[in-house]
Amino acid sequence: MKTTRRSLILSPALLAGPALAQAPWPRRPITFIAPAAPGGATDILARVMAQTMQASLGQPVVVENRGGAAGVIATEAIAAAQPDGHTIGIGMISTLAVNPHVYRMRADVMKDFAHIGMIAKVPMVLLAQHNLAAGGLAGFIARAKAAPDTITYGSAGAGSNVHIGMIAFLEAAGIKMVHVPYRGSGPMVIDLVAGNIQSGMTGTPAALPVLRAGRVAALGTTAKERLAQTPDIPAISETIPGFEAMQWYGIVAPGRTPPEVVAKLSEATKAALANPEVLARLADEGALPTPMSPDAFRGFVAAELDRWGAVARRNNLRPNE
Repeated sequence: MKTTRRSLILSPALLAGPALAQAPWPRRPITFIAPAAPGGATDILARVMAQTMQASLGQPVVVENRGGAAGVIATEAIAAAQPDGHTIGIGMISTLAVNPHVYRMRADVMKDFAHIGMIAKVPMVLLAQHNLAAGGLAGFIARAKAAPDTITYGSAGAGSNVHIGMIAFLEAAGIKMVHVPYRGSGPMVIDLVAGNIQSGMTGTPAALPVLRAGRVAALGTTAKERLAQTPDIPAISETIPGFEAMQWYGIVAPGRTPPEVVAKLSEATKAALANPEVLARLADEGALPTPMSPDAFRGFVAAELDRWGAVARRNNLRPNE
């Protein structure tokens, strides 16, 4: 049979393994899976990175939104994709460090992924109705201690970045509150502004617009120190020493992606995070660029998997709680 260039490109046997390293890469557009609906922090970060990475890689990087099931659908789609470097995706605290302890997942986050590198850490902000903000965070904690399980708090869903961050805060503060899960931070913030819930935690991209409009009060951020964008908002650690709970976002590819491709994706990721326009956009979103090598990112994910697994077990965390 005559072998054509087209048959070589499409042959499944040549799309994986050592042969891939000999073929030009990337050979076609790269799909970048974002485990969230358009418009949120995850989608924003994916699009900012995709736009800049495609200049380094020489092929379009196309963001594909796959929301639902707390990110499990997207995570498993990335893991199951052909490991030829043409499918990558966002991996974050909820999908890589929390979901494995909360949901039944077919993908093993340490075995079934190539960990390309970190993009950024994103602080969260504890928001509350203005009538609960008197006395700042210390006053809020005192009210919650005086009336356990009466103050409501919203999250982007059970096991989400912000839910696990809120659980860490409740543990550190020694208080109990009523969880009201939503299908994303957007609906939660809308209900908080409307007065349907009393408090909530969300990432800075969703928090900053309503704070600037004065619609709700900010009790504290989850970063170790005050943020440059909001120097008037204290860090929670000023009231609870040592507290920190950050959202984080990185890039992953299917396991068995060839090392040569992982290295090129890592280089493109680091190049994007050195781009002034990307840095400015991340700053606008309150995100802190945090470049990491593949090995460093893999070690970071393993540590976070252990940390948040312990939190999930202590709190008997289950879907839709």
